[in-house]
Amino acid sequence: MNPKAEADKKLDEIEKVLASLRGVKHTFYLTGEMRDRLEELERRYPPIGPLTVQNDGVLECLKRRHVACIVKDNTFRGPPHPTVVLMNGNGTVIGRELLRGEKVGPGEGSKTLFLGKDFVVFVGKESGKGSRFVLPPVEFKEVEEVRGTARVVSSSPSTTGDVFLRKKAGLEDDPKLASILIGFDLCRP
Repeated sequence: MNPKAEADKKLDEIEKVLASLRGVKHTFYLTGEMRDRLEELERRYPPIGPLTVQNDGVLECLKRRHVACIVKDNTFRGPPHPTVVLMNGNGTVIGRELLRGEKVGPGEGSKTLFLGKDFVVFVGKESGKGSRFVLPPVEFKEVEEVRGTARVVSSSPSTTGDVFLRKKAGLEDDPKLASILIGFDLCRP
């Protein structure tokens, strides 16, 4: 089989794996146009009051040769670690998303401040000067386990990026659904 046919077969296999996951409603690969516009949108993410937002995860996904997108509902599995962290100007994590059912352990800060039910700020741990929200890249085990994949990362786009991708893919904007990007390279198994 020629290399292009092999790659196409592997991409089809990965799309089938993604489509079979509980809670996944749609799957597609990003086109070059989608990738370029999404990168532009994520680099110009508007600040939240005095805090900026860095979507490092999406930017890392876009560095991969292939980027798949899944549109999922709330029955999709939770992430393996926080997908949003609050970092100060020195790069120290001073707050983070809480995963489903997670409790904050003692000693993570002199005092904890909850923002909603699923985000905690560690008051007194470090200075908050220069703070920003960072969306880090997250592993995606279901694609990592596919033989012949490498450098697999995932992340959620911003709300603006999510709406853009779904519109470009011909999907309606359903607020009960959300997108996740999975970036990866192919290698010889």
